[in-house]
Amino acid sequence: MNTKAKGDLGEQLAAEYLEREGYKILQRNAKYCDCEVDIIATYGDKESFFARLKRWLKRDKKRPTPQFFVFCEVKTRTDDSFGSGLEAVTPYKAGRYVTAAKMFMRRYGLENASVRFDIIEIEDGEIRHVKNAFDESDAKYPRH
Repeated sequence: MNTKAKGDLGEQLAAEYLEREGYKILQRNAKYCDCEVDIIATYGDKESFFARLKRWLKRDKKRPTPQFFVFCEVKTRTDDSFGSGLEAVTPYKAGRYVTAAKMFMRRYGLENASVRFDIIEIEDGEIRHVKNAFDESDAKYPRH
């Protein structure tokens, strides 16, 4: 199996895992500011965020927000020759994720909602979910 196929399989396993854990998947492989976010999900909803948003748009009431948004990087490994999935997310990669999250939040008018950055490592079918793996303070941006 090639690297892309392994990655796709890992992302599918991660999405299924998150759904079992009560997360609502909003987008997969979403591109914002030239960064591909593997999974964007919400956690803490009783019902679909987008269903509540649609109702809100019709009634002009208080804008609904989920408990928080989760931007998830999935790392699939068959061995540790490239390090762990957590080690693979460099400060530069974290910076790209933070920028992508800000663009997503701005696009949907959700600048005040809570955001969390997670990493899901998949190795030999085992799933390790690292919640709050990094935050904005871990992000490093290249100097131009």
